[in-house]
Amino acid sequence: MRGWTVMSRVSRVWFVAAGVGLIALLSACSTSPTEQDAISAGAVQVDASMEHIHNLLLTDSGLLIGSHQGLWLQEGTNPAERIGKSHFDVMGLASTATGLVSSGHPGEGEEQVSNLGLRASADQGKTWQNLSLFGEVDFHRLVASGTTIMGIVSADGALLRSTDSGKTWQTVPSPSLYDIAIDPMDPSMVVGTTENGPVLSMDGAKTFTAIPDAPLLALLSWGESRLIGVTSEGVIFESRDMGLTWKKIATVSGQPGAIAVRGDEIALLSGTTVFYSSDAGLTFKERITGVMGH
Repeated sequence: MRGWTVMSRVSRVWFVAAGVGLIALLSACSTSPTEQDAISAGAVQVDASMEHIHNLLLTDSGLLIGSHQGLWLQEGTNPAERIGKSHFDVMGLASTATGLVSSGHPGEGEEQVSNLGLRASADQGKTWQNLSLFGEVDFHRLVASGTTIMGIVSADGALLRSTDSGKTWQTVPSPSLYDIAIDPMDPSMVVGTTENGPVLSMDGAKTFTAIPDAPLLALLSWGESRLIGVTSEGVIFESRDMGLTWKKIATVSGQPGAIAVRGDEIALLSGTTVFYSSDAGLTFKERITGVMGH
């Protein structure tokens, strides 16, 4: 994978520390072979040209997929279709009040710089414009709330924050973060994951404090009313009090790679499968199968 430096090392240390290799069941309740066959039967086979999946985003249109070969949209049980002509490596992806923002590396036939900085799209990913930090930064994590955008830089793990929709940036002192989530209703509330457990900021990431008695989470996604986190073993938790307390809601198989939350919807890439729940995590089904590993 191009451009994967510090974050890859953090990832390896993280998942070793968290105990990767434990394989869990699809849900807390067992299912019979017939039930499992029915779940698998409704899944869509991944498009091979997508290659790796880096991130997921649930929207009105369906499930947006940031991949090694561009941005894709998968609706219901329909095959995923690529959006736009750019096949850039979509390493970071987030939704703002005015559209989408992304980061990563250029695709074939595009300007060959190492890092794309921040790109913006006002037409749901059909076309992109370079907004800031072009040629300077590759964000492997992007989150947004209102006019605030935060990103974790792949090269050194630095946390950058913009309060003007990505036009200008400042580096924010922070612990070594693997993932980050921001309250879509309040940009001052930020939760991150570290190898020692999740941390909370109530001042827009100016300061972070450890969250006591919290599960050792790897990935996060913040919806309108719930913060969802998943461990490296695929155990899914939810918090309804800004990350202060957590409740286990489900378990999926495989190593988690990306997560998205929207209302009662949860989409989670784990192993070679994108799992999907429309009932706040009470049940999950396979939505996309055969995903290529990193």
